[in-house]
Amino acid sequence: MQTLLKLISAFVLLLASAHALAATDLSFIKPGMIHQVLRPSLLAKGWQPVPNLAIQNSSLYAQEIHSLGLSEVVDCISMEIDACTFQYRKNKQVLTIKTITRQGEVASFKVKTLP
Repeated sequence: MQTLLKLISAFVLLLASAHALAATDLSFIKPGMIHQVLRPSLLAKGWQPVPNLAIQNSSLYAQEIHSLGLSEVVDCISMEIDACTFQYRKNKQVLTIKTITRQGEVASFKVKTLP
């Protein structure tokens, strides 16, 4: 009987883990994708832009991106390679996307779970 309970517990934990993974499945994000093409997919999957309320403290390039309606821009650098950081939130998770080039090609992304 204890073995059966342990198996059931393990199965329930496995299902919960699979559900959590599915909720954060971002495997559709690929390096080189254009951020503005990716954005509608993120919104459709429940990721909400984290508005930068202190955009006046960010670079002029970030302010320009912000003025185009991309309120989730955190900051940008405009040098040889233009790079920007964008943030989205879904429940207790924050997705940070780093882009390069003026076209906004995705260079990397990471998800952080908030306490």
